[in-house]
Amino acid sequence: MDLRSVVSLYESAENLGAPVASVHLDTTHDDRLSATRIEHRWRALRDGLAEHGCDEATLTVLDKAVGGVPDLPGPQGESVFAADGRLLGVHTLAAPPLRDHASLLPIPDALALVVDLDHQLPHVVVAVDEHGADVDAFPVSAEQPDTRRTFHGSTLHLAGLLADGPVTGVTRRRREGPWAAVADQVARDVLAAVGEVKARMVAVTGDPQALESLRDRLSPAFSAPGDIPPDLVLVTGGRPSGGGPAALAGLRRSVDAALHDATTARHRAALERFRGDLTRRRAAEGVPDTATAFARGRATALLLAADRDHDPQLYASATDPRALATQAPALDGDPTAFAGQAGALLLRSAVAAGAEFSEILTPHQVTDGAGALLR
Repeated sequence: MDLRSVVSLYESAENLGAPVASVHLDTTHDDRLSATRIEHRWRALRDGLAEHGCDEATLTVLDKAVGGVPDLPGPQGESVFAADGRLLGVHTLAAPPLRDHASLLPIPDALALVVDLDHQLPHVVVAVDEHGADVDAFPVSAEQPDTRRTFHGSTLHLAGLLADGPVTGVTRRRREGPWAAVADQVARDVLAAVGEVKARMVAVTGDPQALESLRDRLSPAFSAPGDIPPDLVLVTGGRPSGGGPAALAGLRRSVDAALHDATTARHRAALERFRGDLTRRRAAEGVPDTATAFARGRATALLLAADRDHDPQLYASATDPRALATQAPALDGDPTAFAGQAGALLLRSAVAAGAEFSEILTPHQVTDGAGALLR
């Protein structure tokens, strides 16, 4: 995963120069008591933040932001960041975080958000029938700083929810008319959408004849030399504009499954590369060696397990992302030095270094569930 999508979060926090409250919460709305349960869980996190010294202005901002998307059925989560009484970002997650968690550090703790993004791919969904087609292009996240709610995940995008603001970065086209009359234009729309979001997958659903016709038109472009072409996959479900809620629900499930298969394969490939590089001494394994690799500017990619429940502590500088150490004396003399869980601090160093990120799906196979690829 390219970490540039979260750079603005760290830059905004650095500009404020105040402690950052990071909140990761399960905001699933699956029955009429969901809102009450979410409120109770947030109150427990809020109390913890207050005990650690979070100011009331920041807590009040969080009070107004936390809560998820009530109109979205099914699993979801939320990552919210605030500092000095200002909201830095509200991100609706495609899946709940592993556990509710809140922290107050000189830097954002964005690991749960990044793990969620790492399970997404920029993709295009094409829903066709005999009357035309809908072409929706979905980037992984917005490129520009934005303190409005932003959405990640195919379910949220396909739902077309507006919630507190527009769905960020979604390109949507609709072509109506007999398929023969619009097929060429739809194919051009798909190619344009792929280019706009640098899509890694094109999911197509709908009328079988239209599907085959579209495949014939797209295949030559996708087989051209140059950039790696996106995977073209067939999914179930109908065109939402014609099939109603049932068609949309089926399309959501099918696209989510296709994305899951694609990202799982990508994570496994990243772990295999890591193992190979480790034998060639081109990778670091474990928290201490991974921290050293980033401190020396040698790391090009960070691999982390999502479950950091037993994460060791690292020491870092609030002003220098490369200053990492396993012992406090190593940063002696830095007035901004602080301690935090290794995952959050390693991620911040990776973002600053312009490194890639991949989740380790089988953490027991890697020491501390942490590693880095080296230049």
